[in-house]
Parts: sequence; structure tokens; C-alpha cells
Amino acid sequence: MTWLVIIFAIAMVLSPLMWFKQSPRQKRISQLRSAAANLNLQVSLHQRPEARESEDALSTVCYKIRCGQEPSHSDWVLHRFSQRGWASDWEGWQWFNKQADGSWCDLVEDIVKDMPDGVSAIIMQSNSVGMIWDERGDEEQLGQIAKKLVQLKQHAENKC
Repeated sequence: MTWLVIIFAIAMVLSPLMWFKQSPRQKRISQLRSAAANLNLQVSLHQRPEARESEDALSTVCYKIRCGQEPSHSDWVLHRFSQRGWASDWEGWQWFNKQADGSWCDLVEDIVKDMPDGVSAIIMQSNSVGMIWDERGDEEQLGQIAKKLVQLKQHAENKC
């Protein structure tokens, strides 16, 4: 009986410590975000790309890269999985906020044609370019996203 009490007491002491242990999903996401940092990507919570002005919930994750110069382009959003906005030249993708000018068409076409399934939006802002990603993929998909973000960044900086 004494051993049973000792085991119970040890279990009571150790059980709160188990709350600090990451789940397998949390560990995988932590590794993805560390890999993103190594690729010079910033990861932040972001509101849905097609959110209304009154919606301020940060419910998505944005992987983005900063632009080195102040670009001379307008901010735009190209998203999928929602019907808000207006149709683009690419099936399943919608413009929201503003549409990119014609100089982006060829590059955006190349980027969206083999986009990882978990990417739901491309967001161009005055100081960065980002992609909303559900983080269900692996580091290979993260590498694809990073490559596409660098292409977008280079195009934005060449326009200046």
C-alpha cells in the first residue's frame, strides 16, 4: 500500500510538468517556423485575407519576407477558398482589395500554377510580400513557398 501512495504522489507531482511537453503537431509547427527563420521568412498571425473591415481576428498564419526598398506598387491580395472579391485570370483565385498591375501577370501565373494546396492567399504590402499557409505541409513545401516569395520580392524591388 505504501508503494501505491508513493507512486500516486509522484504522479501528482509530475502531471503538471506534462502540460509543458509539446504535442507532435506543435513540435512539427515549431520546426517549420524555425526552418522559416533560417530562410529569412517572418511568421506572424494575420487576419483572413478577405476579412471585412470589422473583422479583426488573427485567425491565419502568414509567412512573409520583407522588401528591401519602398516599392512603387499598390497593395493587393490574391486569394482562394472564398468568393469575396472579383475573378482573376487564374481559376479558383480571386482578387481582393486591389488588383495587381499587368507587370505581375506572368510571374503570378507561374506562382499559382504549382502552389502548395495549403496556401490560401498571396499578400503584397508596401513593405513585404507574404503567403497565408495552413502549415499542414512539410519543409519541402516551405522551401517552395520561400522560393516563390523571393521571386515576388525581386519583382517588387525591380519595379522601383
